[in-house]
Amino acid sequence: MEIALERYYGHRLALPQVVAALIFAREKPPALLLVPEERLRRYRDLLAFGVPVYVNPGLEAWEERALFVMSYEEALAPFPEDPSAWRLVLEVGRSYPRRELLDRLLCMGYARDEDYRVLGEVLELGGVRLEFFGEELERLLVEGEERKRHILLPKPGKAEAFTSRKLLHFPGPVYLDTPALAPKEVWSLLRGRQVVALGSGVELPPLDLGMRPLPPYRGSLKSLEKDLARWLGEGRRVSLFVAHERTLDYLKRRLAPFRPQVPERFPGPRGQLSLFRGAFEGGAEWGEEVFLTEALVFATGAVRARLRVGEGLTDPGALSPGDFLIHPDHGVGQYLGLETREVLGVRRDYLVLRYKGEGKLYLPVEQLPLLRRHPGTTDDPPELSSLGKGEWQRLKEKARKDVEELAARLLILQAKRKATPGRAFPPLPEWDPLIERGFPHELTPDQKQALEEVLRDLEAPFPMDRLISGDVGFGKTEIALRAAHRVVGHGAQVAFLVPTTLLAEQHGKTFRERFAGLPVRIGVLSRFTPEKEEKSILEGLEKGTLDIVIGTHRLLQPDVRFKDLGLLIVDEEHRFGVAQKERIRELKAEVDTLYLSATPIPRTLYSALVGLKDLSSIKTPPPGRKPIRTFLAPFDPLLVREAILFELERGGKVFYVHDRVASIEARRRYLENLVPEARIGVVHGQMPEGLVEETMLLFAEGAYDVLLATTIIESGLDVGEANTILIERADRLGLATLYQLRGRVGRREQEAYAYLFHPPRLTEAAEKRLNAIADLSDLGSGHLLAEKDMEIRGVGNLLGPEQHGHIRALSLEVYSELLEEAIRKLKGEAKEERRHVTLDLGVSARLPAEYVPSLEGRSRYYGRLAEARSLAEVSRIARELKDRYGPLPEEAENFLALARLRLVAERKGVVSITEDLAHLQVIFPRWPLDYDAKALRQLPFRVELTQYPPGFRLEKKGLKPRDYPEALLQALYLFADA
Repeated sequence: MEIALERYYGHRLALPQVVAALIFAREKPPALLLVPEERLRRYRDLLAFGVPVYVNPGLEAWEERALFVMSYEEALAPFPEDPSAWRLVLEVGRSYPRRELLDRLLCMGYARDEDYRVLGEVLELGGVRLEFFGEELERLLVEGEERKRHILLPKPGKAEAFTSRKLLHFPGPVYLDTPALAPKEVWSLLRGRQVVALGSGVELPPLDLGMRPLPPYRGSLKSLEKDLARWLGEGRRVSLFVAHERTLDYLKRRLAPFRPQVPERFPGPRGQLSLFRGAFEGGAEWGEEVFLTEALVFATGAVRARLRVGEGLTDPGALSPGDFLIHPDHGVGQYLGLETREVLGVRRDYLVLRYKGEGKLYLPVEQLPLLRRHPGTTDDPPELSSLGKGEWQRLKEKARKDVEELAARLLILQAKRKATPGRAFPPLPEWDPLIERGFPHELTPDQKQALEEVLRDLEAPFPMDRLISGDVGFGKTEIALRAAHRVVGHGAQVAFLVPTTLLAEQHGKTFRERFAGLPVRIGVLSRFTPEKEEKSILEGLEKGTLDIVIGTHRLLQPDVRFKDLGLLIVDEEHRFGVAQKERIRELKAEVDTLYLSATPIPRTLYSALVGLKDLSSIKTPPPGRKPIRTFLAPFDPLLVREAILFELERGGKVFYVHDRVASIEARRRYLENLVPEARIGVVHGQMPEGLVEETMLLFAEGAYDVLLATTIIESGLDVGEANTILIERADRLGLATLYQLRGRVGRREQEAYAYLFHPPRLTEAAEKRLNAIADLSDLGSGHLLAEKDMEIRGVGNLLGPEQHGHIRALSLEVYSELLEEAIRKLKGEAKEERRHVTLDLGVSARLPAEYVPSLEGRSRYYGRLAEARSLAEVSRIARELKDRYGPLPEEAENFLALARLRLVAERKGVVSITEDLAHLQVIFPRWPLDYDAKALRQLPFRVELTQYPPGFRLEKKGLKPRDYPEALLQALYLFADA
């Protein structure tokens, strides 16, 4: 089809996306297409039209005459004013004068180091090797591979020197996809360019191309077949674009009566149905042409959901208006926003906190590190404290008394246990190493520590009572297995109690594999166990001929008797009933007991309890494990289809969670229509338990591609090939449930995906919960989830239900500090003071609204800087600010300098840094001070030590306020760390 593109310039076209892609593919290069970030993937497949394309090009593609596709964000990215100065084209056979080449490389950020032959140094060679004959480049190797041409780009980190925008340096007409979403700055940079708007929402004249968009088929292949018969009968050329290989194979079979072809080049012959690979959307009749897409055939036609990706733990300290904060003296207030004030010529931002009765507190942002967070939301808010009435202190005092009672009770229990005679299992030098042979990996540092602690407990002459907590798949079972091996080596028996039959079967398989070749007899007692085998297991336990038994609550029945039980391992104790827990307590009275929990204990609570309970925490993932990529989106059938097919095409399996038993069969029919290529199994809680377990085993063994389930799969089978989970109405599920569900995937080295679907509108509590789970994508981040979840649900399992009220009122962090303080007091240990530096300097330091325009943005960066625990973190935030907003203004530079000063001062043990008319005063908690006297005298400003108060005074003469932080840092570096 001939297309006169020039007549489109300066117009607005309402087109299906597949036709928009075709029109852009027909443009004469160079040309540029700008799209929203989430639609980039729709334009990667322009190769289907026989046209190569650069997606989000950089300096390497700057001089190419090609078609470029960029996201709007990328179009505004910093770019050099003179790109030719920041890229070096290396070609074999060309001459490069040595001095000019070296100077150019230095300008591009490459360091020159001639003297690297130093004993003890490690030399890291770069990825590019150049060999010259005189000044002629004779040989070029990139990562060991010989090349004729290579474009060398500046070293990372040089982008902060770029002052232009990428959009300005890629010539040609500009096409805008979904122009209503284009930022204002994009429009300001398009002045004088030829523009085509592919969509509505802009003031450009519309142009009708005489095209008829097609309605979606919603998976009705009969309707599609009817239309195909008509079009092909009329001799039209039908092009159907499919995104997935599996769909291509399926449609070739399903549409076989129409004799579909897969031509090598677009377009196919007239009067024929041609299938092409391409992830486009929409469809249209346009003259003699018909364009169809997989999305049109299977989707509903609803507006595509915008996918939000979990940001990971890069932003743990992000602060937002509406958050609840705790001041150490005034208690719980709600953060309303920021207010800029000028006092004695110094401009600062102040946090505005609202208290009960409309009381307000204005706090300089430098004091943000003083504040703690409270996890309340406006849907479920904590009670605000009253200013000036002592209410907060009374609450803390009441909690302190209860906490002291709890600590005393726990210490007494610990003392009683240590007074109870038990059985010791000392090392067995010849037996112990045998179990390590079957373990294909190195233990992680956390696993090593947990194992050392467990073995130390087993060697002690009193019963072990230890809890190992850690994320799913982090290797708790390996520790339990090695503990069992030690006990069996001493001739005693081991019972491993698990909450489900599937887990019993799975652990049974693991134990048999690991103990293969060793004289250890293992039995599994569950509903799957045949009657004859069950009888044999019970006899073996009573006679002592069976060493290890793994089972469900069946192990707790009265007819299960042990000859010599030495170790009881309990997996997920909170999932057993009251009567079962009582039976566990009876069993463990004089037996070593090891508890495993996949709900991690918060760090703050862990450090407080470590002196009272025997706890081990595994926070590091096994080698090779990748974080689970988590996406939030309103429900979108096309996204569901794409997610399932992507996983199936890489040989994996999919969990699909629909937590409504009444409608689960209807959902199965819907999915079979949406993804006819997939085999779907169903499990839910109202099915007979045996059928649930049988279906899950069939799924694990490959009989099904997708397991449609309720939250019954929250803890169950470890299916290594299942690396995608889709969760409907995730807003209805609790944080811990979401975390456990997401833990069903990502057990192997392949990257895993979790999709959390929600309604278009969410309550604030649901939104915070979903954002929390999406952002906890880092491996081992379960301890952060536990912190949030324990504050939401309480800590009944760990400390008893009566403590929940205190945690709700005070927050988990404040409660944990009180508990730690009580334990230290009862043990006669000194109280550990929390370090905080009072900073009060006459320096205008803030993130100006002219620099970071949004209140949310400024709040987020203030929160992150307050939470920063290293100078590297502050530098990372500074780089991020420069990349996002450009060069730092002086006030922002000052604020970052004060953040660095606070961190160094805390490390040195400083109490406060203040100023008077002539000096900057630094105060330490005690005298004498440990410092480098000679270096102190050589500083370019006068420093005078003071004994009362202990510290030093730095003379301000010759210094400007912006110099204060740097001068203080120079002096503080000469003092020893606290």
